[in-house]
Amino acid sequence: SAFFNGSFAALFKTEKMVALNISPIVFQLYVSTGVFLSSWLVIPFLRYNQELMNDNTVGTSFEFSPLGLVGGVLLVMAIAGSFQAVEAVGLALGQGIWGGAAMVVSYMWGDVVFHETPSNVGASIGALIMLVFGVGCIALCDLISQYFAQCTICSRSGMDIEASIPLQSDSNENASNEVDDTLGSTNDYKRGVVWALFVGLSGGSILAPLHYVPPSQQGLVFLPSFGIGAMLTAPLAYCLHAFFSSEKPNFHVKEASGTGLLSGLLWNIGNLLSIIGIAAIGYGVAYPIFQCAILVSGVWGIYVFHEIRETGTIVVFWVGGVILVAGGALLAMSQ
Repeated sequence: SAFFNGSFAALFKTEKMVALNISPIVFQLYVSTGVFLSSWLVIPFLRYNQELMNDNTVGTSFEFSPLGLVGGVLLVMAIAGSFQAVEAVGLALGQGIWGGAAMVVSYMWGDVVFHETPSNVGASIGALIMLVFGVGCIALCDLISQYFAQCTICSRSGMDIEASIPLQSDSNENASNEVDDTLGSTNDYKRGVVWALFVGLSGGSILAPLHYVPPSQQGLVFLPSFGIGAMLTAPLAYCLHAFFSSEKPNFHVKEASGTGLLSGLLWNIGNLLSIIGIAAIGYGVAYPIFQCAILVSGVWGIYVFHEIRETGTIVVFWVGGVILVAGGALLAMSQ
């Protein structure tokens, strides 16, 4: 699930999409449509639902689930909110905030709300801390690498880091201005943090409604209703964005729709695997581990799209990745 959830957005970064300069809010329309269409592909396989879920009480035929609509709505809310967060605080910080928040939220759903108490609570909390720390290292690997590089320079020259800052050349003043431009005003920064927390809250809750549906709507049966919810909400999210931003982007239907639909299919494969995983190990363990998708998306960014080239930054990324994987393994063992 983490692999597919970390890979679906990579299609947005392909050369074809970059050349089109397609708006993210338009792309999410195609992604949501892909989620909707692919949700119906499970219909022929509903007969195997009991085997997949390892539960003889779950349904084996289609049944509409109102709570499935809620899950689809939460998905679109998370996608739309992420655009607002990235616009205000950037992708790295935004993704770090909502990734960590989603881990905590999903853990709280499982442990506090669903009472999926792990056998070793201390180990599970320690694992959650490792997961959040790993996400932070991955999301902020560039800033962390720059900080340690500055520490190394200052230690070799015998200078204090803070004392060295005023003595820097105009290039550092330009860098400072770039940081100011990125963060914007204090209000923009706060708005971005709030949006990122909103994304973490909704993203960490996407499959929480699954806990409350009757057995006849569990497992694969849940997916078609989920897709309907995403399909109904995506146009509304686009209209709200267009109304408040006055943006009228080009839809590039012929060029971009196929890529967007494939992206939605990939996300929904991960969603399906999430549902199966939750049935096996519980929401509070499975969903935080699924958030390790940030590691997968980072690998795409480094080795396919070459977004990060500095060796030090890549080292910090993989340190965060090791911590992330170790935290996921510890969380699984805490059960």
